[in-house]
Amino acid sequence: MGKAEYLAGLRRGWEQLKNSESNVLVVHHNDADGLSSAAILQKALERASFKVRTLALERVHPPIVERIHDRFNSTIVYVDLGGRAAPVIAAANRGRHLTLILDHHVAEDVSDPTVLNLSTELYGLSGDREISAATAAYLFALQLDEANEELAYLGVVGAIGDSHDRGGRLVGENREALQAAVERGDVTVEETDGKERYTLKRFGDALPLNMFARELTTLGAVGYYLDGPKLGIQACLEGPSEVTEQKLQGLKEIQERAFSNTLEELGKGGLRQTPYVQWFHVHDGFAPMGVKVIGEFCMQIRDKPFVDPQKYLAGFQNMPQTIPELGEFNWELVKVSLRIPSPLEVQIVRGEKPGLSYLVPEAAKAVDGSIDACHDYAGAALIPAGEEERFITKLNELIEGGE
Repeated sequence: MGKAEYLAGLRRGWEQLKNSESNVLVVHHNDADGLSSAAILQKALERASFKVRTLALERVHPPIVERIHDRFNSTIVYVDLGGRAAPVIAAANRGRHLTLILDHHVAEDVSDPTVLNLSTELYGLSGDREISAATAAYLFALQLDEANEELAYLGVVGAIGDSHDRGGRLVGENREALQAAVERGDVTVEETDGKERYTLKRFGDALPLNMFARELTTLGAVGYYLDGPKLGIQACLEGPSEVTEQKLQGLKEIQERAFSNTLEELGKGGLRQTPYVQWFHVHDGFAPMGVKVIGEFCMQIRDKPFVDPQKYLAGFQNMPQTIPELGEFNWELVKVSLRIPSPLEVQIVRGEKPGLSYLVPEAAKAVDGSIDACHDYAGAALIPAGEEERFITKLNELIEGGE
């Protein structure tokens, strides 16, 4: 399996899509990669005369998926999530609607003819570095219409948002999207000290692409309960505006207050230590922000002096019982996000330590949690409230067994 087979899969998906309903629901993650992916699909599908609705999700969880497939009478496309949850999605769909999954995380395939899992990992394309979800969406859009090459810049935005340039430059399919965007004049590349820096020129003014990606994640994650994802998709397609800038200013103030309070507590010894994992719990301290922000916070502090560079870092945040556009749910859940201090990440890349794409799903299953999107360097799950310590204990057991 490889690039040729993947493109053939995308063409197969398009053939099925064009013979399905005219309404399409795009279910997407709420970070920069997910918002860029959704923007690509919205533009490409509308160009192909589909009626498109977008729905941002922070986590794929069985009750959420069931409500989506019960409520929306349309073709459903999952992007930047859903790959590993394909069996859950198939069970919720019950053969009712064509469902495509455009993901780049470790995935599980299904034999259901109405659910086509096009996760890049099933085709041997690394979602950790070679291809972002947005680049996958871009390649899918090219199967619909060559005019969609104009969306190549969004593949680059998604790749930068998911830190696919951490080796100094974009590679693989991400680089192909970059080259197309550069040829169109939408992105420029400058090399300094052996590392590339990317600038977005699509909307006139030069925008550092890493800054633009960070602001998209702020809109989608910090602003998840405050209409941020819709504004993020709009910014992807139309560029920054006075409306998005005002929204970002308010969201950044909310985030800075919550993060600074938690940072002060952790700096005073608030991290709980176990043999291989260090962890903390913010409970409702990050409200009204979405639960994606616990991972963003872990990423910000992973190399702080009070963080042990040789231990995995886990943060917990209470999961709200309300999901935008889907309503109330009766659950008591906690979101757990894990990140890796830089020295430990090097060991994981070398294969000396187990990665999160293995550890998190196994630990989550041990406490009846649900998982979906995990990379080796970033992972998350939903687990029942009260199971936090048992989850950490299982993580320690798995890490010890994997050394």
